[in-house]
Amino acid sequence: MAIGSRFPQVLQAAADGLEWAWAELYQEYAPPLLRFLRSQGAADPEDLLGDCFVQIVTHLGEFAGDEAGFRSWTFTIARSRLVDSWRRAGRRPVTPVADPTLVGRPAQHHTDAADAQLLQAGDVAEILAVLTPDQRAVVSLRFVDRFSLSETAEILGRSEGSVKLLQHRAIRALRRALG
Repeated sequence: MAIGSRFPQVLQAAADGLEWAWAELYQEYAPPLLRFLRSQGAADPEDLLGDCFVQIVTHLGEFAGDEAGFRSWTFTIARSRLVDSWRRAGRRPVTPVADPTLVGRPAQHHTDAADAQLLQAGDVAEILAVLTPDQRAVVSLRFVDRFSLSETAEILGRSEGSVKLLQHRAIRALRRALG
């Protein structure tokens, strides 16, 4: 669901600081960016999404292009924020501790539809866990977000040949995992 022919006006209004335009851009681009960040195993995807939009707001004046270019640009920002978060996490590893509010409580089991969706999402995450981060990014960008080979290469900062190779290896790894 693209903004379409109104995109230049919405983009200009956002550049002028009009709230309705930012709301429309957020409504259009936040869900796929959040899905991408989650699919890449981001520790706090909602926080990263906020960081993405801060950078989009800050650098909107530097963007020049059409709606497809803007979409690619937002995913490039998301990928950059994601890599930054991985680097920060590598420098400052976090050791998980038990939630003190749950200690001593019996485990609760739920069986409603929401839990079924969580289980399915968990299965997908488990399957994608066999892939390297770059392979996961390629699979997500190419097959979920429907970016072209050249757009995916631009977002990842790689050559088209490198993206093709990552895609091939990812599909091969998925076939082996699903066996």
